Amino acid sequence: MSRRRNRAELVVVGGGVIGLAVARVAAELELDVLVLERGRVGSEASHAAAGMLSPIGEALDPGPFLDFGLRSLRSYPAFAVELEEESGVEVGFEGGGKVRVALSPAEEGRLRRHHAWSARSGFTTRWLDPAELARAEPAVAPEARGGLLIEGDCRVDNRALVQALLISARRRGVEIREGEPVRGVQGEGGRIRGVRLSDGGIVEADTVLLAAGAWCAELEGLPFPIPIRPVRGQAVSLRPAAPISGRVLESEEVYLVPRRDGRLIAGATVEEVGFRRELTAGGQASVLTAAIALAPELANARLEESWAGFRPGTPDGLPILGEDPDMAGLFVATGHFRNGILLAPETGRTLAHAIAGSGEDGPPEAFSPSRLRKARA
Repeated sequence: MSRRRNRAELVVVGGGVIGLAVARVAAELELDVLVLERGRVGSEASHAAAGMLSPIGEALDPGPFLDFGLRSLRSYPAFAVELEEESGVEVGFEGGGKVRVALSPAEEGRLRRHHAWSARSGFTTRWLDPAELARAEPAVAPEARGGLLIEGDCRVDNRALVQALLISARRRGVEIREGEPVRGVQGEGGRIRGVRLSDGGIVEADTVLLAAGAWCAELEGLPFPIPIRPVRGQAVSLRPAAPISGRVLESEEVYLVPRRDGRLIAGATVEEVGFRRELTAGGQASVLTAAIALAPELANARLEESWAGFRPGTPDGLPILGEDPDMAGLFVATGHFRNGILLAPETGRTLAHAIAGSGEDGPPEAFSPSRLRKARA
């Protein structure tokens, strides 16, 4: 049996879509990359996601999150093609848009305000009155008060995306070790030196990237605690007798994401319960009730799968991307909440170039870890 190596130029802690996206670009930039994953690659938030690519729908207003999300969405067509060519795995990238449906007067007011600022910002959104909505989306509940059509939204099969990233990264020379929990980081003199494994072993590194999602907060040896928390989301897979829409449908309580094989992903709860993974009757009922309220014919759909995952949430709702201000060579990529799939291409590109020191633009300053120090002070 060959010995595990104990050194790499770049050690990535976490093998979800974010860690893999950075690793494969870093390898392209000729860095020696080792990914350490505590369980199975892509088995946490990346596995539990629905694959929506919706920067306008997810943004509360114009700002750095929207700008970063739009750049990432624009890069997705080429990103998907490249992954499919390198891996042989179809990632299910497709357009079609999204309709956000108003089922109450309050929802209608909020959606109309969202439409107003998005239209002022020059984005392609269109308000559908009840009659237009019924023609465009006949499966939507007849009492709906209208909807916001976001024509540029896309989607991807997140689980296929993980497999494509895994194969692509390995083909580019990235070593990936599963079942390898990291206990903490090792630093000396204000500089990163490596990571400490749960079995007491040390892996030395010139640079370390923390991409372990909600588990980043549990790592030892950090110069400053990462204010990240797990937000549980429960979701289900349904199989209706016939497709209800070619688009993503969404209310304030649920999203419905169609898959090419006829399944429909419905989710997701937002629960502050720590790392409690169990599915609950209340959580499942809330998702199913909201799904049927949005599209009543789903009452007859077959329930195929249920699951829960942990989104990494931050105090200000923005990702944490960049180099730690107190430990040179320690980089962070977490806090994507429910937008890790959307932001993976741009996170991978900007962070890999920042780590390699290529001179290209890094992540937005608004996402820098240093902002959290200032906020706490």
